[in-house]
Amino acid sequence: MRRAVSPRLELTLSHQRRPTARLKYEKEIVGHIESRNGNPFNPALWDYPVIVYRFQGELRGASVIKRVNRFLVEVNLSGIQKPCHLHDPGRLRELIFQGNRVLVRSTKGRVTDCSVTAAWGNGRWVILDSRIHNQIASKFLPPNARREVTVEGSRLDFSYGNTFVEVKGCSLVVDGVALFPDAPTQRGRRHVELLGRLRERGMGARILVLVMRDDASCFSPNWGTDPGFSSAFRKAVKVGVEVEVMEFRLVGREVEYAGEIGLCPGWDSG
Repeated sequence: MRRAVSPRLELTLSHQRRPTARLKYEKEIVGHIESRNGNPFNPALWDYPVIVYRFQGELRGASVIKRVNRFLVEVNLSGIQKPCHLHDPGRLRELIFQGNRVLVRSTKGRVTDCSVTAAWGNGRWVILDSRIHNQIASKFLPPNARREVTVEGSRLDFSYGNTFVEVKGCSLVVDGVALFPDAPTQRGRRHVELLGRLRERGMGARILVLVMRDDASCFSPNWGTDPGFSSAFRKAVKVGVEVEVMEFRLVGREVEYAGEIGLCPGWDSG
């Protein structure tokens, strides 16, 4: 069950330079969270939502003409046909299809000047830009967490102390079940297997699943699409790898934390 979600507050834990008044405001929020909950880095314990990311610039409505390739979508933007970058390697068949509504923003790329930011699905915007996943995940980790650490020749997203963290973004929801992956991922399987080995050696290991929409009631690995990843995920959980699944919603240009959900009944049965 999710906690109440009002009023809205913003918490930013990055170390970018900001005006003194802004820093004072953020410290007051962190102090308030500590006084109420004892842990400013675990929003699952908070009783109001947190803005975890804000897109820069205007998000403009467009419609999909076709998906040209894995990372390129042709859209109709104000009557003009143009290519936009899609930074999400998933199949996204239920979101990127001819005529569906999308939000795009201006970005600078080698062949495009816009990026698909979200697509309409089940009555809400589903965020599709995986570039922001680690920035969001960092809000749920200690501020001293290191990014992109190499272990056994593989790169994991974060580490702090003797704990290693991998982040997975999820955009697929079917009948209230959030599913990952929506396309086979050998890289994802290797990462989960590595976390399992690290846990067996006595180290901490966590998987953070970011569901970039707020209409799921539980999470399951996608056995039908990638049994290899799903089996590795099941084994990792059995050896003690922690799994945290969090939902988010897009409100205007802001990404809000929408609560934590658990694993579905029978998630490990395949």
